[in-house]
Amino acid sequence: MRLTESLKPRQWAAVSPWVLAAACALIALIIGVFAVNNYRREKSLMIEVLLERGTSLVRFVNSGARAGFFAGAKEGQAPVWQWADFVQEVVERAAEHPGVLLLTIVDSAGMIVASSSPEAVGSRVNDETHTFAGTIGQETRETGGRPEFRISGRGQSAIFQMASPFVPLEPWQLERHKLQCNNAHMGLLHPRGIRGGQWRRHPSCSPQWIDELQRVNQQKHIVLVELDLTELNRAVRRQLLQIVILSVVLLLVGIGGWLSLLTLQGLKGSQSRLSRIKAFRDILISSLPVGLIVTDGEGRIVVCNPVAEQIALVHEHEVVGSSPEGVLPVALAAAFDDAESRGGTPTTREVSVLNPQGRIQALQLNSLSVLDKEGQVSGRMVLIQDVSQIKSLQEELRRSERMAALGKMAAGVAHELRNPLSSIKGLALVLRSRFQHKGSDQETADILVQEVERLNRSIGELLDYARPQKLIKKKLHPAEMVDKAVSLIRMDAEAVEILITTRVEKNVPVLLADPDKLSQVLLNLFLNAIQSMSQGGRLDIEVAVVGKCVLITVRDNGGGISKEDLPRIFDPYFTTKPEGTGLGLAMSLKIVEEHGGTMTVTSEEGVGATVVVALPCTDELIDG
Repeated sequence: MRLTESLKPRQWAAVSPWVLAAACALIALIIGVFAVNNYRREKSLMIEVLLERGTSLVRFVNSGARAGFFAGAKEGQAPVWQWADFVQEVVERAAEHPGVLLLTIVDSAGMIVASSSPEAVGSRVNDETHTFAGTIGQETRETGGRPEFRISGRGQSAIFQMASPFVPLEPWQLERHKLQCNNAHMGLLHPRGIRGGQWRRHPSCSPQWIDELQRVNQQKHIVLVELDLTELNRAVRRQLLQIVILSVVLLLVGIGGWLSLLTLQGLKGSQSRLSRIKAFRDILISSLPVGLIVTDGEGRIVVCNPVAEQIALVHEHEVVGSSPEGVLPVALAAAFDDAESRGGTPTTREVSVLNPQGRIQALQLNSLSVLDKEGQVSGRMVLIQDVSQIKSLQEELRRSERMAALGKMAAGVAHELRNPLSSIKGLALVLRSRFQHKGSDQETADILVQEVERLNRSIGELLDYARPQKLIKKKLHPAEMVDKAVSLIRMDAEAVEILITTRVEKNVPVLLADPDKLSQVLLNLFLNAIQSMSQGGRLDIEVAVVGKCVLITVRDNGGGISKEDLPRIFDPYFTTKPEGTGLGLAMSLKIVEEHGGTMTVTSEEGVGATVVVALPCTDELIDG
């Protein structure tokens, strides 16, 4: 359902103004809470960064002053004159760090002892700064706790000011130094590289140095650090911009949520209808009496109903998402590449496939392209119908008609011709016996007898085809049966320069069949192939196993059979050979069918012909 269709005036009118006001108030509250929390968090983080930077500077000044103090003592300089110079040098060096506006050390009276601005040394800080420096309590001095800080000024002139105790020498460090001096004086301690006498004479161990150290350490000096707030101001402006963007986003989210609420009812109705339509479609597809396979625009299978699964020997969950060429039999997959169906014109074709029982199954495939509103191909659909039973009934009907006609004809021929032919043969034999010497008359009588016998054989073949035959079945090895038939026609093949090749799969099952009848079938097929290659060629014979059937394939590259003659090749007395009777293939098909098998012929005129004989086999295997 479209959004414009769902937002109708009656729906807006049904909404209470109080609900709208409550929704707006909720959005405003959410925006305010987010804004305040983000602002506080950002400001707290920046202050922590400034405090950490200021604390690092204080530590640098303390350690630098301590190091300079002892360095001056080692060089023999009097600390009472040099202490302030050491501190001033360290302060100036510390002020070189980026973001430091001013670094100052003041005493308890507010007098500047050292400063990053040398001209301010000896002067007094203003009352506001002195009051702020006085907030450093005794606890902070003794424990080195968190320093005090404040933001002085407003706008672009605001600065970050931090106050921390200046402790050049910790009490425990002073006590350790005095202990080292006493031990050295008593000869108990010899620092590395300094003999006891030298350490006793070290300037830092003189009473004057010890007293100066104690005096400096007892003085209450404060380190004042002033840092630039440009980075903090930039972060605040960035946070304000984020608050504005967040407010707009939340406002849009609120509007989107409200519109979603308005369209929810229509959406639920659409989903319910779509679910019912989908369920009906699934039931309809599953109930179709024909197979249905559908592909999308990318050639992937999206639908495969149960009938198609049974015919193609696949499962829907295995083929959905795959291309037809990879999961379907070749004959079925070819229907999706039909040129006419790609153009939108339905096409119909009939194919033959082997079912799990090893029998040939006739299928009718109707393929059609699925077009979208713009007339573009968005998929292909193939309907599969099993017409094997229909074909079988049609063939059975034709065969029954032929057999009925042949039976009547055979009975008439036997009644009308055999008795007169017997009389003619008897008279011909009497006539021939009257001629003592060979001559034209005796030859004429011999011809008459031969022709009568030929007519009798033809009538016998016709009767054999018309009436049921009794099969004497035995266990046969297909390879041995093929080799025996090939040996009988090999000389005829070599006479016209035909190359015969045979290929037999391993572990071919045993056949239960009549050896004489099957040999007659193979000889008919081999002789037909040889007669079609009067100028030489190639005869390929293959024995393979498919399911529970043994397939014997006879393939030649002779003249082939025309499309007009191919449907009639199994009809009795149909032949394209001047000397043929037209009963060879008809008798062969009859024998194969009496064994429960099938025979199929494919041919292309000028290319050759292929005959496939499928015979049911036993479970007994032949090694090798």
